[in-house]
Amino acid sequence: MKLNKVYLGLATLLLTSTLLAEESSVATEEKAVVKTTRTIISFHLDEDGNLNPNIFIPIYYGPSQHFFSAIGFTSTNEQSVDVLDSFKDSKNSFVSDSKDLAIHYISYANTLFGFPVSIGINSTFSKVNNNEFGYIHDSDDIFGKGSDYYISFDNTIKLNIQKHAINADIKIPMGHYFASRISTIIAPYTTIKVEQSTIFKPLVTETGSSNSTTSQDLAYTFRYDGQINTGTFFNLGFTAYYDNQPLKYDIAQLSTKNNNFIFETNKVDSTEVTTRFIARVLFDIDVLGGLSPSLGYGIESLNRKNNLTGESVKTDKTIFTLGFEKLF
Repeated sequence: MKLNKVYLGLATLLLTSTLLAEESSVATEEKAVVKTTRTIISFHLDEDGNLNPNIFIPIYYGPSQHFFSAIGFTSTNEQSVDVLDSFKDSKNSFVSDSKDLAIHYISYANTLFGFPVSIGINSTFSKVNNNEFGYIHDSDDIFGKGSDYYISFDNTIKLNIQKHAINADIKIPMGHYFASRISTIIAPYTTIKVEQSTIFKPLVTETGSSNSTTSQDLAYTFRYDGQINTGTFFNLGFTAYYDNQPLKYDIAQLSTKNNNFIFETNKVDSTEVTTRFIARVLFDIDVLGGLSPSLGYGIESLNRKNNLTGESVKTDKTIFTLGFEKLF
């Protein structure tokens, strides 16, 4: 509950900042022409009841309003409880927490061939904490320690990701009743720092650990927004989202050597692809600087592919959204 209050406080602060920015530059027709990026202050409610913020606030400046900076923040949570393959008497609990802070240092907005466009540079700083824990009852004596042998395990992996990218956005005028925009983020330089601590006791007395920093392959994100203007008190909007993130790092994994179980450092080479589709109802009410209240429902899929083995694991979840936004 305290965490949700922090999110709501942050949202209130950013709403106030947006209003002040709008009022301080009331200004010019040119502002309305070149202003290209979105403003979002919303929350995603997932199937597990987690309330996750999704915030993006731009601030335009300069006499012509061609330049702007922005800050964004998102947070996600994931939990699951299952059994391990090959062990019918076991429990495997997984908890993941991810926070992303995006800083758009500077972007330039203008019109090109009649289309409002913007291009800029940004960085995203992410912290991902993964914790996997549980127990194994080795009733089939797989480890050779007897059929009444129990193992407890606790695997904690912390990822610090720094992604430096180029962002671009274009609005596509399509008449009075329909609006659309396409945006992309291309990250040529990303680093991942890993801190790991793993125990399998009493099977292995030592603690498996890894601490490394690895450069990544090209990462990229595409987003498409559309809106149908109904001419009534509400409009219809939708968003299609695709994110491709390579993940390469070293990790300590359990292995056998001379009939003894030990930790060895192995390389992880995987790719996470996130796709998301959200449909929303946007109420035609001007709230604090032109933001409109919105309600939405969507589906998100996460596909983790092991590039070394070719195996993939896919998870799907539904999300509800509520908040305030200005996309066009």
